[in-house]
Amino acid sequence: MADYLRHGVEPALVLVVVAVLHALDLAGRAPLWMPATALLGGMLYQQPQVQRRLAGGDLSRRLWLRVGGHMVQVSLVMYLLGWGPLLAVAHLHILSMHLGWSGSRAWRPAVAGSVGTLLLGQIAVAAGWVYSYLPQPEVHGAAALIAVGTATTCRVLGRSVHRRERADLALRRSEERMKALVHDGTDMIVVWAANGEITYASPAARTVVGQPPDQLLGRVMWDLVHPDDAAVAAGLRERVHTTDGSTAHRAELRVRTGDGTWRWHETTVRNLLDDPAVRGIVAHHRDVTEHRAVRERTAYAATHDGLTGLLNASAFRRAAGEALDAEPPRPVGLLFLDLDSFKPVNDTHGHEVGDHLLALISDVVRACVPRPDLVGRLGGDEFGVLLDDLEDPDEAAAVARRIIAGVDRDLVVDGRPVRVGCSVGIALAPPGSTDARGLLRHADQAMYRAKRQGRNQFVVHAEPEYAIRRTAPGGP
Repeated sequence: MADYLRHGVEPALVLVVVAVLHALDLAGRAPLWMPATALLGGMLYQQPQVQRRLAGGDLSRRLWLRVGGHMVQVSLVMYLLGWGPLLAVAHLHILSMHLGWSGSRAWRPAVAGSVGTLLLGQIAVAAGWVYSYLPQPEVHGAAALIAVGTATTCRVLGRSVHRRERADLALRRSEERMKALVHDGTDMIVVWAANGEITYASPAARTVVGQPPDQLLGRVMWDLVHPDDAAVAAGLRERVHTTDGSTAHRAELRVRTGDGTWRWHETTVRNLLDDPAVRGIVAHHRDVTEHRAVRERTAYAATHDGLTGLLNASAFRRAAGEALDAEPPRPVGLLFLDLDSFKPVNDTHGHEVGDHLLALISDVVRACVPRPDLVGRLGGDEFGVLLDDLEDPDEAAAVARRIIAGVDRDLVVDGRPVRVGCSVGIALAPPGSTDARGLLRHADQAMYRAKRQGRNQFVVHAEPEYAIRRTAPGGP
């Protein structure tokens, strides 16, 4: 009963007013029970469950029937009370209810119902079937003007609701699309407060970091970053807090997953703390571990020899140029190695054994130098060693002796002993020299002089102040 009264409060209030008007003899000439009965019928008619039943369960259906019936019921009360078109504001109330139930499509049936019932009411007034407090023909002019005004207002209300419906539909579709993207996307979206505390994590957290989103809530974002990336994280945090949401900041960081492993994330961050809809810092996390590994392998392959793992010729020359261009300037040494008696190994044992021998010798050379990362393979059996900070020029000779001694012995390849030697040319560049090509050429020339002097020798090509006395491994 309470629900019935709640949805029928307007007709109940009108019934009270009608009773007062009737007592004052201002409620027309019809007996009170007639408008009262119509109003009680209106209370029943505007119950949502009645409207749903009339619509067959779908409130978007049978609009003309439902709105038209409502207009007839209300107009009957209007004309029984003798005030006719002056009470047409009730038509707008009827429209407002049906706009709420059925949407903007209700305005056209409302216009038709309002104009139609006003026309029928005026016919009844003209025929003398109902009493009118307004004289004729003035009442008919008033009815015409009110019909136009009511129809125009119905149209304005309907179009306004239609625009709102379109906006709501667009917003709903946008929200559904965003929800689908966030739910099914491969990127994890995280929102954290100014202090770094995570306030939201998207469902992709399960696949990106191996944890359900609710387990990330309340944790501090920066505690999940690898300690070695703390400086990068601090720089990212500072940049984010000093800019607004119009600027995106990117960084690659290692983030701890649920099983304790570390994964590389490409993180894009925006400061939306001032956005009332977000009130947080929004970060998109994309797992780039495999992509980064491919990138590193590609970069490595572009700069390293596939057989030995040493720098390739172009990377070695570039490293030599960088060493000569370094600030502050420092003395640089370059050793050019060429194996002795390597061709007979290939001819006797085959190229596969020769390749294994080259890989083994590359390990020997790396073990003899201060910086193994500055050893390169320059050709078939030619190697280069870069000494980028010589405190004493004689260090180059010491390195050459170690290499010659390491190579000049039986090396076991595929279960068989193989012996080769090597000739070494040394070129030294004083601080301030920038000719990397010349340095490599001088070392090459010195190597050929060493070959002409016999096995396992080194020869130095240097500026006079950097001269080193040539000696064999066992020499003074």
